Amino acid sequence: MDFGQLIESVVPFAERLPTIRAILGFVFVFFLPGFAWTLVFFNQVNIIERIALSFGLSIAVVTLSVIVLHVFFDIRITGANSLLTIIVITIIALGFYLLKKLLPRKKTTSNGD
Repeated sequence: MDFGQLIESVVPFAERLPTIRAILGFVFVFFLPGFAWTLVFFNQVNIIERIALSFGLSIAVVTLSVIVLHVFFDIRITGANSLLTIIVITIIALGFYLLKKLLPRKKTTSNGD
């Protein structure tokens, strides 16, 4: 059973509810990966800036990831492969974010020397 068949068996309602599928697809492709990466890279931004950056980062990261996987690793561009790629890059970003939050930072002191 490949990933596409797994998705089809787990989410059978997706074919019957195209509006929900479109909304979830929009959020997964155009917002979620970028939002996760803004948590990693941008600490001092407000929510409006974070949302705007999320759209730009998502478009760039998702597109480049899918194309790089296709060109260099000969992975076909399908809906299931794209969804798996989006999930992986989002989880990687959230992992970095959690590591950054959990690991203690060394405080640097300035002696004035």
